Amino acid sequence: MSRQMILWRRLDMPGHDACALHLDAGQWHLQGAAVWRDRRGPARIGYDVICDQDWVARSARLQGNVGGRAISLSIRRGSGGEWRANGDEVPDSHRLADLDLGFTPATNTIPLNRLRPDGGGDSAALWLDDGDWTLKPLHQGYRLAPDGTWCYRSAETDFQ
Repeated sequence: MSRQMILWRRLDMPGHDACALHLDAGQWHLQGAAVWRDRRGPARIGYDVICDQDWVARSARLQGNVGGRAISLSIRRGSGGEWRANGDEVPDSHRLADLDLGFTPATNTIPLNRLRPDGGGDSAALWLDDGDWTLKPLHQGYRLAPDGTWCYRSAETDFQ
């Protein structure tokens, strides 16, 4: 089992994220920890995201604190295609292919690996908005530029 690791430095505020990626028994595991200075105070979240071998997100587990608020979340794709958070169905979550944890760039790995052979495309994700810590739909576009870099955009947040 080969393990790839990366360390990111946040550009919008002080912080880092360390993530490991490995394939185990036909499942991709993204395991990491992010620490940053949030507007609400110091933040630390550990995460474990599991995808199938075709890079379809199946589940995630998060635990930590943001500004003194405890964060504990178990997210799973249900048998009907819906997403569930701590056992409860997330509204408007059917047919959302990806999982985007807003506090880490690690989950962009999921659609990038699935879309890579085609040079990009659009994806609908269940997004954990770290502004209010709620789960909501997010439509994303990924395009491979001629220089080999990826371009990202999101209609809902107007982020590029």
